[in-house]
Amino acid sequence: MTTETQLWMWFLFGGVLRPQRAKSLLFEWEKHGLTLQQVVNQLPARPPALGLTREEAAKLHVPQYLPSVTALRWNDPLYPQGLHDLSFKLQPALLFYSGEVTLLKHPIIYLAPGALDKAARELLQETVGMLIGESLLLAAFEESPQATILLEEISTSEGEVLLFARQGLEQQTVSEQEHTLLDTGQLLQITPLPPGTHTNPAWDPLLERVASASAARCVFSGTQSPPEKLPATASILLTTTAIGSAQSHNIQTATNAAEVLTWLLDIPTPVVPSPQPATSIAAEPALEPPPTPEEMLRTLEKGGNVPEALRRRLLGKT
Repeated sequence: MTTETQLWMWFLFGGVLRPQRAKSLLFEWEKHGLTLQQVVNQLPARPPALGLTREEAAKLHVPQYLPSVTALRWNDPLYPQGLHDLSFKLQPALLFYSGEVTLLKHPIIYLAPGALDKAARELLQETVGMLIGESLLLAAFEESPQATILLEEISTSEGEVLLFARQGLEQQTVSEQEHTLLDTGQLLQITPLPPGTHTNPAWDPLLERVASASAARCVFSGTQSPPEKLPATASILLTTTAIGSAQSHNIQTATNAAEVLTWLLDIPTPVVPSPQPATSIAAEPALEPPPTPEEMLRTLEKGGNVPEALRRRLLGKT
């Protein structure tokens, strides 16, 4: 039986209509409680009532066979809510994935890509080691220095990571380690690009905007400067150098891992919305609560002595 997600893939990327036009129609039909399957079933009658021209309606003949597809639609409960804040042109109608998709129930902490010198790498590695496995989903772009650190740290931990792909998942070269992590449910790979799409550096800025919008927090690190236009997502600069540049960008800064952990204490728990009646998406189980200040303090203590000022701040004894 053909699924709604298969129909969306065909409708958006099968050459039926221009993708932006197809997205606009899906959005309007959803507002009226119509699935794409219901629309197709009503044709060829009533094209104008469905917002279609007769020429467009004539193209909507679903092939007898549609390939399987592994993707989240934008009305799926697990679809990152921050993506709804993007402009309509940028918001992906489908997010293609490989791995354990339920990891998206955890807050995404996005490590923005950028070059790392030795000191910055050590600082980020310490921060990742402290955060990984703490009811957070640490994320980075594949093949970035930040992704390398994530994969190194998870090899000796029980946490999970998210890697954003710069091409369609069918075009990826998956390492032996990544295969193992996919098998154990510790890795999720995501991209808004259809499976057969090749890498194109011109798309990187758009892909990075999608990545930052999907996250609950963004962490800039190393020798990179924050972008002139910061993402709407709350951001911090993890740095070993002067912070004047960061202050000029009105971005919070941290010079050690403990400061990043403190910054994450008030991170909101993702809210999984109720499913839309027309899409028949099953409700998701309740999310795990975020770590308590006491749990955060115990995590810090594993790494050594905790400064008294930080201890008092965590416990609300300022």
